[in-house]
Amino acid sequence: MSMGPRKGTRRACDPCSIRKVRCDGNLPCSRCTAASWDCTYLKTHGKSGPKGPRRTTEAAIRRLQERSRGDVELNRSESEGSLDDGSQGTIDFPLMDSIPPCNPELDGFGWPDAASPTFPTFQTFSRPRRQSRISTSSISHYLDVYQVRGYPIWPVVDTEALLARLLTHSDDMEAYGLASAICSAAISQFQIDAEPGSHIEGHYRISSALFETEARRARKQFDHMEHMTVGSLLTTFFLHVYSANIGRMTTSTILLGEAITKAHIMGLHKLSYYQSLSVGEKQHSLRIYWLLFITERAHSIQHDVPVMLKRAPDLPPLENLSDGSISPAFIQLCRLFNILDVTITADPSTARKALALAQQELNDDEPSRNLENELQRADISMTQQWMRIFLWQHSLSVTRLRSTDEEDEFSFSFPAKVAQNVLGYLSSLSRESLEAHGPGMETKLFDIANSLADVMICIPSANSETSFRIGPRDLIHNLAILLGTFRGGNPAVVSILQEKLTTLGLSVSSPQRLIDISSSEDDWDTKKCIRSGTARSITWSEGASYTPL
Repeated sequence: MSMGPRKGTRRACDPCSIRKVRCDGNLPCSRCTAASWDCTYLKTHGKSGPKGPRRTTEAAIRRLQERSRGDVELNRSESEGSLDDGSQGTIDFPLMDSIPPCNPELDGFGWPDAASPTFPTFQTFSRPRRQSRISTSSISHYLDVYQVRGYPIWPVVDTEALLARLLTHSDDMEAYGLASAICSAAISQFQIDAEPGSHIEGHYRISSALFETEARRARKQFDHMEHMTVGSLLTTFFLHVYSANIGRMTTSTILLGEAITKAHIMGLHKLSYYQSLSVGEKQHSLRIYWLLFITERAHSIQHDVPVMLKRAPDLPPLENLSDGSISPAFIQLCRLFNILDVTITADPSTARKALALAQQELNDDEPSRNLENELQRADISMTQQWMRIFLWQHSLSVTRLRSTDEEDEFSFSFPAKVAQNVLGYLSSLSRESLEAHGPGMETKLFDIANSLADVMICIPSANSETSFRIGPRDLIHNLAILLGTFRGGNPAVVSILQEKLTTLGLSVSSPQRLIDISSSEDDWDTKKCIRSGTARSITWSEGASYTPL
């Protein structure tokens, strides 16, 4: 027996739900009729968002439902009426939530008309104009992406608690701004729009740019520049991540500086800030501090800007509480950047000793190889090798290097050894695990390849080195291929490397065998040649005091 169409239904039949296609709500629906399938509605549809909420979250949701059930039903009926337009994509939840009217001067920051052309204009509503925002259901899908893929990289946000705030306090613009900023960072970092078959396939895709717009509107509305909170700081940080991912490096640098300034004002770099906190709160604040610390150090090296964040020697240690709030990989990453910072700020009289000690510590790859998470293993292993190259570049300005040296870290053959290590690691890593770390990973690989290319150009005789199972030309060629096919590859990186490959005679498909040309340059001239090609100025503050974790 056939039933009439179910107008305004938000539930798809079982076959359409599994296939992630739009269901017309009939019984049987047109798609099942065409495919000769049984059209059933047996699947239980739970509420959206993370599964298994805390009791406090469930209680908060019930209070919200009891307090504003009438208004929610009105919003739902309007949303369903506007979405029943026969469009191709199935939308299982309202895209927009209504929020109380805000100041007239902020109306210009409302949801862009291009976001959803099927929505009626706000002026057609009979009741007073209400500004719209992205629905909590939509946000929850992208927060799930952050929780699964982004939290190991940025372990600073409890998404379940954040969702509870969004559900129980519809006017909490600080929480809404933070959630939007996280979504913009996650979408741009993991290129979700380019991933077919993802768990949000079939839903209305919201771009990272629209999330960023909403985050900026929200933080302006709660006056983030005057209200210094952890949420305000993290909103700025994730906007920095988004800007870096789309190539807006000036904006990214300014936002990172803003986040660090907020950390200074709040006192995250002072021991007194942590003394009255509980163990959980103390460790969360420390994670925020160390995230800013390692992000700024890497950003400073890669973009030649001075650092701002300082640390007291007696800051509490970062610990793994075994509660899932932090991974051993994040602690290891903090330790690596601490080693780098201590070495760079060492006294010139002990620079060579400090460099040798740091290279020895960074050469230990056992901790990274023992990591089960491939995303974390890629981050730690590539960061270690990149740091070794950076410290080798730093040694050009503080000590003498020779063509042959018993200490590899002070020889011109060192970049080839690091490049060989990198290719060895890459054989056990997927491309996705590298590309998930965004432009930062691309920059690290480029620095390694660029240093090797400079040595090969400045010391032609080194190109015929036979102490490796594969030669330097093979190493640079393979690294160039990887960078040339890196997702969202930086054209400037590819151009610089291609120019140097041309100089080395490697731009052709079958490069000729290198003729051994002896170099008449002495070591000092070679050193100047390499420094002019790759080395950047050391912008970290001199004399800073740092102690290991």
